[in-house]
Amino acid sequence: MHTNRHVPSGVIRAAFVFMALAVLVVTAHSQSGKSLIINHFVSDPAIVEGHLVIADVEGTGGSVNLSFYDEDGNLTGNGSETIPAKGKINVNPEKYVKGAKMIGTIHISASKPVAGQYWQFYKDKKLGWKNIALPAAVAPGATKLVCQHFVSDQTIESYLVIADAEGKGSTVYIEFYSDNGDLAGQTKVTIPANGKVSVKPYDLVGKKKMTGVAYMQSESGRITGEYWQVSAKEKYQVAHAMLGSAPTAASLATEKLMRVMVQFDFDSDKIQKRSFSDLNEVAKAMNSAAIKNNKFEVGGYTDDKGAKDYNIKLSERRAKSVKDYLVKNGKVKDKRLVIKGYGPDNPILPNDNDANRAKNRRVEFKRLD
Repeated sequence: MHTNRHVPSGVIRAAFVFMALAVLVVTAHSQSGKSLIINHFVSDPAIVEGHLVIADVEGTGGSVNLSFYDEDGNLTGNGSETIPAKGKINVNPEKYVKGAKMIGTIHISASKPVAGQYWQFYKDKKLGWKNIALPAAVAPGATKLVCQHFVSDQTIESYLVIADAEGKGSTVYIEFYSDNGDLAGQTKVTIPANGKVSVKPYDLVGKKKMTGVAYMQSESGRITGEYWQVSAKEKYQVAHAMLGSAPTAASLATEKLMRVMVQFDFDSDKIQKRSFSDLNEVAKAMNSAAIKNNKFEVGGYTDDKGAKDYNIKLSERRAKSVKDYLVKNGKVKDKRLVIKGYGPDNPILPNDNDANRAKNRRVEFKRLD
């Protein structure tokens, strides 16, 4: 990966507390659409040659508008191109940013569905092992992403590249887990509108040598992302797209028992903002035609730490906060929702480690009729 800076910020080691079970509805995004994003491109005429390739997918051709942004979201160039029927265009980003030395993102808006790729070649033949190509992400992205595999190793460069997909900017929470599911590190970053950040796992897991999975959750706005890994010693550079992992109203509506990640401030019934998007999907599901007349129990659960009576009352308060949110913001009728605090009862996993306890702290929506 060629970049001038990396922006891991706001490292917070113990401030984020999981209060629910996440049921990940992972969807691999289609590779074509009318709106695409290149999460990372480089313009550095002395070092790399970049190619933006956009192909017609319907055999009818069409026009595309291209917008080039730097990491801070500043527009550095734009233009339009015409794709011939059953053909493609191949342009160098340097053309639009007038040879400026920079890295950033490219937003593509097309009149017809298109497929896109970004190719990057190093002019020094000795660095040919770093040549790489990646498909464009399909906008508008997702509120959650999962990095299926990351490496933390002092001898290897690795980065999570996260880009704003809607032009709104966002605060994004990132959590790193070991292969065994143990929380290894966490942070919070702010992505500027139309910008991006690059986060190094090695810095955020206590500089431990490990592999694992990373989860990203946007507080507001949708994001896209990639994972990059470079080894100068073994002479390889690889990257892969991260997948959207947010629950959707369509999938939730088919479940008799809905479980989503609802996160609260520590020892509090205040819902954290990053849970709003998931609760909005729950509300859409509850108001969908198939189940709009059904009633639901909003059940709150805790782990086994602390006094049982206290945990029951805390879980009931949290269930009420969720109900209030669904009624006020999701327009779910009050009479359709009843609350119940179960405290530590009915754990879905043994309360024998922190990872399991985090999953037992949850909110469930049970269809009652």
